[in-house]
Amino acid sequence: MTRANEKNQAGIEGDWICIGAFAGSHGVRGDVKLKSFTEEPEAIFTYADIHNGAAGPKIALKKVRASKDGFVARVEGVTNPEDALKLKGKRLYVPRDTFAVEEDDEFYLADLIALTAVDESGSEIGFVKSVENFGAEDLLELILNEPVKGLGRSVFIPFRKALVPVVDIKAGRVEIAFSEWQKSQVSERDTDDAAGGQN
Repeated sequence: MTRANEKNQAGIEGDWICIGAFAGSHGVRGDVKLKSFTEEPEAIFTYADIHNGAAGPKIALKKVRASKDGFVARVEGVTNPEDALKLKGKRLYVPRDTFAVEEDDEFYLADLIALTAVDESGSEIGFVKSVENFGAEDLLELILNEPVKGLGRSVFIPFRKALVPVVDIKAGRVEIAFSEWQKSQVSERDTDDAAGGQN
């Protein structure tokens, strides 16, 4: 998968950001199932400039009710199940400038995807595949140019200042304190095993 594909998978296409997707039809009135990708799910209904596809036709959404997997919504002009079903899988986008970034050093986590990753010496080590959060903190998933013994080519770096000291969106790069991070990958079990071997 190319870096452009990674950005697309993350919901970024040029100056457009994906905020949701249709998941099928619901009922006989043409309502649709809607999945929201916004931080606050209901916020998807607050955007005035929603488009069916990046740079696609503008649409109007109205919330009917919350559902198990998202929402049941009504799309202006869609009045029957057949037309609603045609929307299944379509992604909803808003212009990037909808989300204004006020400071030069501010950015969206999605902006990190596909950036070149360099180590402390400035040597390229790979690129950012995704930004994940499994509950504790944000993690940068890197695809490395060369695999790390015991870890492979896909690694997760905690998105902390100490380990990611430089983020330069304009230059298209992030600096990783890679050697420092590698030191932290010696697990407590390895340490215990080493200590046990001395007994």
